[in-house]
Amino acid sequence: MYAIERREADALRRWWQRLTLSAEALKAHTDAPPWPKGMRAALRRCDTIEAAMLTEAFRHLWRWLPAQDEQPDHLRDQRLQVWTCIALVVAELREEQPRMPLGAGLGRQKRETGKPCMSELRFQQLITAGTPEELVQRLRRALALIDKRGVSIVHLADNIALWWREYQGGASPQPTRRLGFVWANDYFGATAGYRQDNE
Repeated sequence: MYAIERREADALRRWWQRLTLSAEALKAHTDAPPWPKGMRAALRRCDTIEAAMLTEAFRHLWRWLPAQDEQPDHLRDQRLQVWTCIALVVAELREEQPRMPLGAGLGRQKRETGKPCMSELRFQQLITAGTPEELVQRLRRALALIDKRGVSIVHLADNIALWWREYQGGASPQPTRRLGFVWANDYFGATAGYRQDNE
Protein backbone atom coordinates (compact mmCIF):
# COMPACT_ATOMS: atom_id res chain seq x y z
CA MET A 1 0.00 0.00 0.00
CA TYR A 2 1.24 3.45 -0.89
CA ALA A 3 -1.36 5.83 0.48
CA ILE A 4 -3.47 4.22 3.22
CA GLU A 5 -2.49 2.60 6.52
CA ARG A 6 -3.09 -1.00 7.52
CA ARG A 7 -5.54 0.08 10.26
CA GLU A 8 -7.52 2.05 7.69
CA ALA A 9 -7.53 -0.93 5.33
CA ASP A 10 -8.83 -3.21 8.10
CA ALA A 11 -11.60 -0.75 9.01
CA LEU A 12 -12.60 -0.42 5.35
CA ARG A 13 -12.80 -4.20 4.84
CA ARG A 14 -14.96 -4.68 7.96
CA TRP A 15 -17.22 -1.84 6.81
CA TRP A 16 -17.58 -3.27 3.28
CA GLN A 17 -18.33 -6.75 4.63
CA ARG A 18 -21.23 -5.52 6.79
CA LEU A 19 -22.46 -3.28 4.00
CA THR A 20 -22.36 -5.90 1.23
CA LEU A 21 -22.23 -9.51 2.36
CA SER A 22 -25.24 -11.68 3.15
CA ALA A 23 -25.80 -12.71 6.76
CA GLU A 24 -24.52 -16.20 5.91
CA ALA A 25 -21.33 -14.99 4.21
CA LEU A 26 -20.70 -12.43 6.96
CA LYS A 27 -20.58 -15.15 9.64
CA ALA A 28 -17.15 -16.20 8.33
CA HIS A 29 -15.80 -12.77 9.33
CA THR A 30 -17.79 -11.44 12.29
CA ASP A 31 -20.69 -12.11 14.61
CA ALA A 32 -22.07 -8.65 13.82
CA PRO A 33 -25.18 -8.59 11.61
CA PRO A 34 -25.19 -7.07 8.12
CA TRP A 35 -26.56 -3.58 7.74
CA PRO A 36 -29.88 -3.09 5.90
CA LYS A 37 -29.55 -3.37 2.10
CA GLY A 38 -31.00 0.10 1.70
CA MET A 39 -27.93 1.61 3.31
CA ARG A 40 -25.64 0.45 0.49
CA ALA A 41 -28.25 1.35 -2.12
CA ALA A 42 -28.49 4.93 -0.79
CA LEU A 43 -24.72 5.36 -1.05
CA ARG A 44 -24.61 3.90 -4.56
CA ARG A 45 -27.33 6.30 -5.73
CA CYS A 46 -25.20 9.33 -4.81
CA ASP A 47 -23.94 11.39 -7.74
CA THR A 48 -21.69 13.72 -5.76
CA ILE A 49 -19.12 13.52 -3.00
CA GLU A 50 -21.20 15.92 -0.91
CA ALA A 51 -24.31 13.74 -1.17
CA ALA A 52 -22.32 10.64 -0.17
CA MET A 53 -20.97 12.38 2.94
CA LEU A 54 -24.54 12.66 4.23
CA THR A 55 -25.34 8.95 3.97
CA GLU A 56 -25.59 6.64 6.94
CA ALA A 57 -23.22 4.19 5.26
CA PHE A 58 -20.47 6.77 4.99
CA ARG A 59 -20.99 7.95 8.58
CA HIS A 60 -20.33 4.36 9.75
CA LEU A 61 -17.09 4.21 7.76
CA TRP A 62 -15.89 7.61 8.98
CA ARG A 63 -16.49 6.60 12.61
CA TRP A 64 -14.56 3.35 12.15
CA LEU A 65 -11.48 4.93 10.59
CA PRO A 66 -8.58 5.48 13.01
CA ALA A 67 -8.64 9.00 14.44
CA GLN A 68 -6.07 11.48 13.15
CA ASP A 69 -5.31 13.47 16.31
CA GLU A 70 -5.20 17.26 16.13
CA GLN A 71 -5.24 17.45 12.35
CA PRO A 72 -5.52 20.95 10.82
CA ASP A 73 -8.96 21.59 9.33
CA HIS A 74 -7.74 21.59 5.72
CA LEU A 75 -6.14 18.14 6.14
CA ARG A 76 -9.24 16.79 7.86
CA ASP A 77 -11.40 18.15 5.02
CA GLN A 78 -9.12 16.56 2.45
CA ARG A 79 -9.20 13.21 4.27
CA LEU A 80 -12.99 13.42 4.40
CA GLN A 81 -13.14 13.86 0.61
CA VAL A 82 -10.65 11.03 -0.02
CA TRP A 83 -12.63 8.55 2.07
CA THR A 84 -15.95 9.65 0.61
CA CYS A 85 -14.60 8.88 -2.88
CA ILE A 86 -13.35 5.53 -1.60
CA ALA A 87 -16.77 4.72 -0.12
CA LEU A 88 -18.57 5.69 -3.36
CA VAL A 89 -16.41 3.33 -5.42
CA VAL A 90 -15.93 0.44 -3.01
CA ALA A 91 -19.69 0.23 -2.36
CA GLU A 92 -20.06 -0.82 -6.02
CA LEU A 93 -18.16 -4.09 -5.46
CA ARG A 94 -20.32 -7.17 -4.91
CA GLU A 95 -17.45 -9.60 -4.32
CA GLU A 96 -13.85 -9.07 -3.40
CA GLN A 97 -10.74 -10.92 -4.47
CA PRO A 98 -8.06 -10.05 -1.90
CA ARG A 99 -4.67 -9.01 -3.29
CA MET A 100 -6.01 -8.56 -6.85
CA PRO A 101 -5.10 -5.04 -8.06
CA LEU A 102 -7.61 -3.07 -10.12
CA GLY A 103 -5.27 -2.73 -13.12
CA ALA A 104 -4.80 -6.50 -13.32
CA GLY A 105 -8.55 -7.05 -13.02
CA LEU A 106 -9.26 -4.65 -15.88
CA GLY A 107 -6.53 -6.23 -18.01
CA ARG A 108 -7.85 -9.78 -17.64
CA GLN A 109 -9.06 -11.47 -20.79
CA LYS A 110 -12.75 -11.01 -21.53
CA ARG A 111 -14.33 -14.43 -22.14
CA GLU A 112 -11.65 -15.94 -24.41
CA THR A 113 -11.89 -13.02 -26.86
CA GLY A 114 -8.21 -12.13 -26.75
CA LYS A 115 -9.25 -8.66 -25.55
CA PRO A 116 -9.07 -7.16 -22.05
CA CYS A 117 -12.19 -6.45 -19.99
CA MET A 118 -11.41 -2.74 -20.35
CA SER A 119 -10.14 -1.47 -23.70
CA GLU A 120 -6.83 0.37 -23.81
CA LEU A 121 -8.64 3.58 -24.79
CA ARG A 122 -10.91 3.45 -21.75
CA PHE A 123 -7.96 2.50 -19.60
CA GLN A 124 -6.06 5.60 -20.79
CA GLN A 125 -9.12 7.72 -19.98
CA LEU A 126 -9.22 6.25 -16.47
CA ILE A 127 -5.54 7.07 -15.91
CA THR A 128 -6.07 10.67 -17.01
CA ALA A 129 -9.16 11.42 -14.89
CA GLY A 130 -8.75 15.08 -13.93
CA THR A 131 -11.28 15.67 -11.14
CA PRO A 132 -12.53 13.62 -8.19
CA GLU A 133 -16.00 13.40 -9.77
CA GLU A 134 -14.53 12.15 -13.04
CA LEU A 135 -12.39 9.61 -11.17
CA VAL A 136 -15.41 8.21 -9.29
CA GLN A 137 -17.47 8.04 -12.47
CA ARG A 138 -14.72 6.28 -14.45
CA LEU A 139 -13.97 3.84 -11.63
CA ARG A 140 -17.64 2.93 -11.29
CA ARG A 141 -17.77 2.24 -15.04
CA ALA A 142 -14.55 0.24 -14.81
CA LEU A 143 -15.99 -1.97 -12.07
CA ALA A 144 -19.14 -2.53 -14.14
CA LEU A 145 -16.92 -3.95 -16.93
CA ILE A 146 -15.66 -6.65 -14.56
CA ASP A 147 -19.12 -7.40 -13.15
CA LYS A 148 -18.32 -5.49 -9.95
CA ARG A 149 -16.20 -8.32 -8.59
CA GLY A 150 -12.74 -9.83 -8.66
CA VAL A 151 -10.55 -7.04 -7.25
CA SER A 152 -9.26 -6.11 -3.81
CA ILE A 153 -11.10 -3.36 -1.97
CA VAL A 154 -7.87 -2.47 -0.16
CA HIS A 155 -5.94 -2.06 -3.42
CA LEU A 156 -8.83 -0.04 -4.83
CA ALA A 157 -8.92 2.26 -1.79
CA ASP A 158 -5.15 2.70 -1.89
CA ASN A 159 -5.33 3.61 -5.59
CA ILE A 160 -7.95 6.28 -4.89
CA ALA A 161 -5.98 7.71 -1.97
CA LEU A 162 -2.84 7.74 -4.12
CA TRP A 163 -4.76 9.55 -6.89
CA TRP A 164 -5.81 12.19 -4.35
CA ARG A 165 -2.23 12.59 -3.12
CA GLU A 166 -1.05 13.24 -6.67
CA TYR A 167 -4.06 15.49 -7.35
CA GLN A 168 -2.96 17.61 -4.38
CA GLY A 169 0.56 17.86 -5.82
CA GLY A 170 2.19 15.11 -3.79
CA ALA A 171 3.43 12.75 -6.52
CA SER A 172 6.20 10.40 -5.42
CA PRO A 173 9.70 11.17 -6.74
CA GLN A 174 9.89 7.44 -7.57
CA PRO A 175 8.06 6.82 -10.86
CA THR A 176 7.22 3.23 -9.84
CA ARG A 177 5.21 4.55 -6.87
CA ARG A 178 2.98 6.78 -9.01
CA LEU A 179 -0.55 5.69 -9.80
CA GLY A 180 -0.18 5.79 -13.59
CA PHE A 181 2.74 3.38 -13.45
CA VAL A 182 1.07 1.12 -10.87
CA TRP A 183 -2.11 0.79 -12.94
CA ALA A 184 -0.31 0.41 -16.28
CA ASN A 185 2.12 -2.16 -14.92
CA ASP A 186 -0.74 -4.28 -13.55
CA TYR A 187 -2.95 -3.84 -16.62
CA PHE A 188 -0.34 -4.61 -19.27
CA GLY A 189 1.12 -7.37 -17.11
CA ALA A 190 -2.32 -9.05 -17.18
CA THR A 191 -2.77 -8.58 -20.95
CA ALA A 192 0.70 -9.91 -21.78
CA GLY A 193 -0.12 -13.53 -20.95
CA TYR A 194 -3.05 -14.10 -23.28
CA ARG A 195 -1.92 -11.72 -26.02
CA GLN A 196 1.26 -13.75 -26.49
CA ASP A 197 -0.83 -16.91 -26.64
CA ASN A 198 -2.93 -15.47 -29.48
CA GLU A 199 -0.05 -14.31 -31.66
